[in-house]
Amino acid sequence: MAPVAIIPGGTSGLGAAIAALLRGRDIAVVTVSRRETAHVAGDASHEDTVKRAIAAAEKLGEITLLINCAGVGGFGPVGTYDQENVRRIIDANLTSTILFCDALFPRFARDGGTIVNVLSTAALIAKKDESVYCAAKWGARGYTEVLKAEAKGTKARVISVAPGGMQTPFWESPREGFMDPREIAKIIVDAIDRPVNVNAIVIERN
Repeated sequence: MAPVAIIPGGTSGLGAAIAALLRGRDIAVVTVSRRETAHVAGDASHEDTVKRAIAAAEKLGEITLLINCAGVGGFGPVGTYDQENVRRIIDANLTSTILFCDALFPRFARDGGTIVNVLSTAALIAKKDESVYCAAKWGARGYTEVLKAEAKGTKARVISVAPGGMQTPFWESPREGFMDPREIAKIIVDAIDRPVNVNAIVIERN
């Protein structure tokens, strides 16, 4: 069966760049996002969306790759977030990752497959005005580290990627010195292709 990748957050920015590279390697791609241009349009933090994405991918071949790129920002000093903002940031950056991984990890552990969780340097260090975003990304990093521990001795591979700032629609305007997501995508796809297990990548501009 043909290999298939599911990419939550795959319609723009880094996710779209990764999707383009994978298609060039004859890997079918199912993108998931709220955008109508996605193969599966919906909220990646909802179980129904996860189920629809897996069903769509199974029609194309064998699911061998999950790349979690979904995420939103939310910035401001402590004390400026309301419950809706907290929920939105946690759901997009953490809940979606957990639900997709939980749905596919047992299959990958048994049959083989790779999970790539795209985090952020905000998952590694505390950043002013990013309290909730850091909390979500630190949570995603913790979850990913547990996945790596559970993957030992199985056929699953788990890779965490912590890129610095990229020029993507995540930001409302271009940011000086930020990286090209297409370059980050190449590094990630190269890690997936390597015969040795690369399980953690931190990418920052020199």
